[in-house]
Amino acid sequence: MAQSVVFDRAAEFYDETRGFPAGIEQAVAEMIAKTGGLTPNSTVLEIGVGTGRIALPLARHVRAYHGLDLSRAMMMRLKAKQTDEPISVVQGDATQLPYASHSLDAVIAVHVFHLIPNWRGVISELERVLKPGAPVIHCWSEHDDVFRLLWNGWRNAVPNNEATDVGLRWERNEDFLTELGWTQGTKQVFTYRYHRAPADFINQLRNRIWSHTWHLSDATLSAGIQAIEAIAAQQFNDPTQPVEVEAHLIAKAYIPPKQT
Repeated sequence: MAQSVVFDRAAEFYDETRGFPAGIEQAVAEMIAKTGGLTPNSTVLEIGVGTGRIALPLARHVRAYHGLDLSRAMMMRLKAKQTDEPISVVQGDATQLPYASHSLDAVIAVHVFHLIPNWRGVISELERVLKPGAPVIHCWSEHDDVFRLLWNGWRNAVPNNEATDVGLRWERNEDFLTELGWTQGTKQVFTYRYHRAPADFINQLRNRIWSHTWHLSDATLSAGIQAIEAIAAQQFNDPTQPVEVEAHLIAKAYIPPKQT
């Protein structure tokens, strides 16, 4: 089986390339807290906690916030930014959680299941550590179609066997837990906008900023970039000029099957 994706190589640039626009972090945290029914007495875990993009603002809504990640380098970034937030982190594998059974009031998972080949094993562990009736708060992003033609060109140029995520396919984000017998709970959507130039988008692919490029051969990466450069030249008058992108962070609570 393939290995889970480790983000050590991204620690230096993760916050600059994955962060939210300035000033919306607390609103995002409030939305996630509302989705999971979190309270000042809650003890929660975030798998794939990374640099604390979600953890740092969300931790102020709970009593204790545990974070787990494969990448020590990413979590060191979190610790460098941490002030008085009640966050404790541990390096570990989400398929073997170092937490007691039925001990957590919620688990947060943001943009993580596509990085884990054994995501089914993770789900079993989440079911084990959650208190009865406690939710997984699963979050993922969707974007409008400004760059859709570029992505289509990329996918057409990159062979399927190289383009496939190592874990859960993104198309299954909404339904995979219900297919395993979990119950859907509250759903919230936070919409925000940002600006990005098509040329910057292409350069991020060229520089292997995104994890789905890390395993590509140089020849495949070059073919993908050439394909989207040709489309960008046709679609945009000046690819160096930023365009507005509308994004949606979706948070949805799922309750595990009743424990016997």
